[in-house]
Amino acid sequence: MEREAPLALLTALSERAGEGQGRAVLVSGPVAAGKSVLMHHFADRAPSLGLLPLTALASADERHLPLGVVRQLVDEAPFDETDRARAVALVEEGVHAARHRTGTTGPGLDPAIVHGLCALLLELAERRPLYLAVDDVEQADQASLTCLAYLARRLNTARVLAVFTHGGHGCDTDFRFAADLLRQPNCHRAEVTPLSPAGVRRLTAQHLGDTVAEERAADWHAYSGGNPLLVEALVRDHLGGGEAGPRYREAVLSCLRRSCPDMATALHGYLVLGELDHLEDLVDLGPARTTEAVHALIAGGLLTMDGFRHEAARAAVTGAADPEELARLHARAAVLAHERGAGTDVVADHLRGAGGGVLEEPWALPALEDAAAHALRDGAADRAVECLRLARAVCTDPQRRSRLTAALIRAEWSINPGVSSGRLGELVEAMRKGCLRGADALTLARALLWHGRFEQAQEVLGHLAGAGQPADPETATELQITRRRLRHTYPSFLPALGPRSAAGRPPTHSVSADRRLQAVSALAAVLGEGPNHEAVGIAQRVLHGTRPDELSTETVESALLALAYSGRAERAGAWCDLFLDRMRSRHTPSRRARLGAVRAEIALRRGDLNDARRHATEALTLLPPISWGVTVGAPLSTLVLATTAMGRYDEAQAHLDHRVPDAMFETRYGMHYLYARARFGLATGYLEMALEDLRRCGARLAQWGMDTPGLIPWRTDAAEVYLGLGRPEEAKRLLAEQQARFTFMPSRVRGTASRVLAGASAPAHRPGLLRQAAELLQSDDGDRYELALAFADLARAYRTLGEFRRAAAAERRAVIVAADCHAEALVRGLAVESATALPTPADGGDGLTEAERRVASMAAVGCSNREIAEGLHVTVSTVEQHLTRTYRKLRISRRADLPPLLGGPAAGDLTDARRR
Repeated sequence: MEREAPLALLTALSERAGEGQGRAVLVSGPVAAGKSVLMHHFADRAPSLGLLPLTALASADERHLPLGVVRQLVDEAPFDETDRARAVALVEEGVHAARHRTGTTGPGLDPAIVHGLCALLLELAERRPLYLAVDDVEQADQASLTCLAYLARRLNTARVLAVFTHGGHGCDTDFRFAADLLRQPNCHRAEVTPLSPAGVRRLTAQHLGDTVAEERAADWHAYSGGNPLLVEALVRDHLGGGEAGPRYREAVLSCLRRSCPDMATALHGYLVLGELDHLEDLVDLGPARTTEAVHALIAGGLLTMDGFRHEAARAAVTGAADPEELARLHARAAVLAHERGAGTDVVADHLRGAGGGVLEEPWALPALEDAAAHALRDGAADRAVECLRLARAVCTDPQRRSRLTAALIRAEWSINPGVSSGRLGELVEAMRKGCLRGADALTLARALLWHGRFEQAQEVLGHLAGAGQPADPETATELQITRRRLRHTYPSFLPALGPRSAAGRPPTHSVSADRRLQAVSALAAVLGEGPNHEAVGIAQRVLHGTRPDELSTETVESALLALAYSGRAERAGAWCDLFLDRMRSRHTPSRRARLGAVRAEIALRRGDLNDARRHATEALTLLPPISWGVTVGAPLSTLVLATTAMGRYDEAQAHLDHRVPDAMFETRYGMHYLYARARFGLATGYLEMALEDLRRCGARLAQWGMDTPGLIPWRTDAAEVYLGLGRPEEAKRLLAEQQARFTFMPSRVRGTASRVLAGASAPAHRPGLLRQAAELLQSDDGDRYELALAFADLARAYRTLGEFRRAAAAERRAVIVAADCHAEALVRGLAVESATALPTPADGGDGLTEAERRVASMAAVGCSNREIAEGLHVTVSTVEQHLTRTYRKLRISRRADLPPLLGGPAAGDLTDARRR
């Protein structure tokens, strides 16, 4: 609002009015640009210029009151008693006459009444010049406008400055009063314009100072378009610690309330369309009025040619709009979009916002289905779900409704599989009635299996088996995919699909389906036959050819696990990171969670305990445990294994305490869970329970034809349990059996087996086996946690043989690797072992007591005073005293100097490893 020019004009005209040369001024400008401020500001100055101010405010709410504006002027006028009585009588007579004629305001007034009222005001001006101002004159009642027009035509020799503010373009373009007024030779027009960027800076500086004004003025000019009401609201929000907050939103609504109906109509139309094209067709204002209203919205700081100036403005207008009006506009927009051949995504967006009869149009249902398919390809699963839910709600054909429900389940699966569980029973009934078949029935079977509803899944799979070989390639492909998936995930239910077709691989209906079939087949081959180069090659080709718009979780997950279970965990991790990155821009939380669980398992197989824990936790955060169904065993087992290896036993126990579905133990995920529980039992001393879980796991895997160490090396862990139970011969037998049965095993499995075998062998043979284990576990597809265990066992083996220098070197490497993979319990255990096993020099040359030596050795490997105290069962104060005496005796001043003197691992190396 740049008011200087209009204010100067009024000042100059006031001087002429005082000399008997009356003038009228029509002040126009955008909504809330400062017209009223200008009028009232000059009213405050008028007495100092010798003018008597009389002001009135017109309102749309009072248009039905005849002479309402004139009555405000009369009430303010300082008439004497006689003139006031005469003025009141004329007003009352005019009101009575107007109501008597039409019941409201009437088409006009008795000229005598008009003349009498204006004469009284002109006579008052003879005694003292008048500043007569009417705000929002376009809202005035017709009777008042008649009087004001009469007065304006008689200002030439009157001592009156009459000022009328008017909403300008976009408001009452056929407003006759303004047109007639501007034809008068004594009338002037003044335009109040929005604030320039410099004006916004000056206004901001008045409240916040120059520094903030310089920083914020450009943004606030963009958000407000120079509308002073919006600028001041932004300033107040800033003072309240926010940006475009509640005051800004209220100011936007204030502008909208003060605007004319055409502007509100156009703005609501834009809110529905999201663009200015075709707006005139939607709002029924015609091209001219629509254009005028849009220009007024832009001038008022509410819109630009590209849309709302701030999302807070859009939110404010949306929240205040009448939902029924928006629904009506969406319905009309849907019809218009369909008629002009717009994309189905545009039509569907409007159908989602509409209601009523438009959804019954024959083109509405196909548009919603097609838009849902496009949305799924674009990764907008939430939009697809909305389209399908709406389509399902309006569909009356039972068979088509069943197909829509199956499509809805597939779409919801990308967001949260748990939300669709309530619709599965409906689809089972539809299948029984013959309304669901083919690929849609397979969708139902997979969903039932996921949620552990195995009896119903068995019924659906039996129905599919009894239906014979499907005729269409799509269903044939899906049937083969389901058969292979059952083979490696729900093996108990494979017979339900009947014997395998002898026709070989079916013709696939799309490249995407073919990739999915190849990926699932590769994983089934690895789990059934063990690692093989052909399956690895297929998995890599599938991953390389999968495009971002066909990120099927089943395809990617199967290919990644085929690599991981074949001993290619490092390669699988790189691919998984790539796909997770691609998924960040797509609203598919369920897919991200499932892929995150795979990434966690891959990290665990690499010995990256912290990453495994982080990815698994994120997966269970993205998708709550209740929505995982029987597959919850995947992220939970990874969490248990990772936290157990890290020494966080309470945390691992909390994950084991989580309730899991009984049906999970009929799936591959249940075997992962049993294995994780056994590892926890082994770490915490519950050896018999661990052995029972491992035996149960091994028996089921053998029964299902999935007994491969690349999946779960249960024999190796059972052998380790036997060592703990003092039965080394049993341990050797199991390891020999594993070696004999599986000619090719991943380096990680062979390295771990070699480590455990060393524990069952004679002391002299242990170092060789452990060096072999370390070599295998250091390979590209090794396991850093298992490597740390191998080095730790190697240190013990060397100590047993009295080779303390070699033991110290092995221990140093064990500590560094263990710290690097966050195996904190192993680090602490090594420190305690080092302290208790360190030989004392025969001559006692260093002067350390046995207690001081033990404390110093633990401090040398990076243990804190509290950790040393807990490990040696002494107080922290005792540890501090021992260290003080040790520093004095060894003539050192810091812990970093301890390792080379004591022969323990370098604290600096340990610190670096922990940082990594």
